[in-house]
Amino acid sequence: MTLTIFSSYLIFTLNKFGFAATLCVILGCFSILSTTLVADGVSGTENLSRMNFFWGSISEKIHHMETAREFLQLYGLFTGIFCIGLGMIFAYKPSLVQVKNYLPFEYPYPIWNSKQQPLTQFSTNFVLAKSLLTNKEKMLSCRFKYLLVEVDGKMYLASPNEMIPDNTMIVRTKSGNTLCGISRI
Repeated sequence: MTLTIFSSYLIFTLNKFGFAATLCVILGCFSILSTTLVADGVSGTENLSRMNFFWGSISEKIHHMETAREFLQLYGLFTGIFCIGLGMIFAYKPSLVQVKNYLPFEYPYPIWNSKQQPLTQFSTNFVLAKSLLTNKEKMLSCRFKYLLVEVDGKMYLASPNEMIPDNTMIVRTKSGNTLCGISRI
């Protein structure tokens, strides 16, 4: 009873952290509860005469069944603990399981949209972002969904086919002098 109450409390507290955390905790709690409750209720000595898949005497059959039951209990317990631990990682420290190029739900800079920007604030000459790139960078620009640009001292993400002011600086890395931005992949 205590294990069931603790499991439901754990599931409801992790429900706000997302689907993966909740699913892992539910699977872990179900695994632990099913192995502790169900495995103890199974009697192995009732149908020993029908079980012909073990060779040997009745005491050997009982020993094999008890060993299998203990193994299943330990396996279910460790599987449940692993699932609950994975759910806790998803909930409280998701950076441990995220890939290197993970993007948050929001981009780190605002997205430049020339139709929504006031024309009086910037220079009146607008050019394509591709026109500010070198020939080699123009070939690589198809890989980028957004390029990192600096307009009047403020950083924006702009599409390579977006109209930007002609005094815009394209941001490049210091070490390799390559484009910065968000790739399409």
